[in-house]
Amino acid sequence: MTVSQPNGWRRALAVAVSFTFAALPAIAVAQTEDWAPLDPAPAEIERLLLGLSTADTGLPLAARQGMLQRAERVEIPRADGGVDQYFRLRHEADGVYFGATIRSLAGAKPADTVYLLQADHQVDRCAALQPLLARADRVPGNFCRDDADAGTAILKSGPQRFGYTAWRLARSGKPRNVTRSVLPEDPVARLPVAEREGVHDHGQVASGAWVDRSRFAEVPVLRLYLEYGDGHGLPRSHPRAFPGGYAGEQVHTAHLGFLVWNGQRFDLRQTIPRALWPCTHDAAFSPSGQSCRPDSPDPFIVPH
Repeated sequence: MTVSQPNGWRRALAVAVSFTFAALPAIAVAQTEDWAPLDPAPAEIERLLLGLSTADTGLPLAARQGMLQRAERVEIPRADGGVDQYFRLRHEADGVYFGATIRSLAGAKPADTVYLLQADHQVDRCAALQPLLARADRVPGNFCRDDADAGTAILKSGPQRFGYTAWRLARSGKPRNVTRSVLPEDPVARLPVAEREGVHDHGQVASGAWVDRSRFAEVPVLRLYLEYGDGHGLPRSHPRAFPGGYAGEQVHTAHLGFLVWNGQRFDLRQTIPRALWPCTHDAAFSPSGQSCRPDSPDPFIVPH
């Protein structure tokens, strides 16, 4: 059985993506950039993907090798005159689909460059995965399990933050995991219990922050927020309450801050200037969907 290409990588992405190999929250995406045609990935991306393990990423070696032949790229100008890059990669075979995005973030020196990796998969059944797994993958016995309720397979991967792992390339070319030093801890863990109520993933397990990456192909910034279900929320006077939405006493979107790349790591900031969150590619379903309207200003964006 062949898996169809999920939601058209060649279309503008404007969907909430739910990842299946961890209890990750949905990620709001709204990118309409002109991506370069499919082309083999450059050498540094090849070193990165081939230097990682299947257990790190949830991506079998054969899938990573296939991805390297099918890369789409956006170049992102930096203030210093350099260019960062954003890649989308995919690999498909009978019964399996693997996808990944890689965002490069330059530092003061080439060795400081960080690669944020986000991986996704659709595998019908673990049996369909077996032809891709080789001895070099070295995965544990519980790497894949069939979920009868979801009608799909669930793959294990390494620890992530906000759906990403972060890597630097050593002089030898070997990837070094810098996730914990580059990405801060999830701010949801520090919220009062009452503010965390009503925030769950589909498995009814308390989830972390949701991530709006709708500007990530323009600026090195991610936005964190929470969406509360019916019966929960924050008073409109709460300092984290995002305005708008349905009328009533409660607000169902809570602002948690912006992750801003500083050349070494991501800082968590409560407010940023408009230049770091431009009024383009707004996703209507995300907290920032209407934040550029003069009648509904974003209280967490400094105008100048």
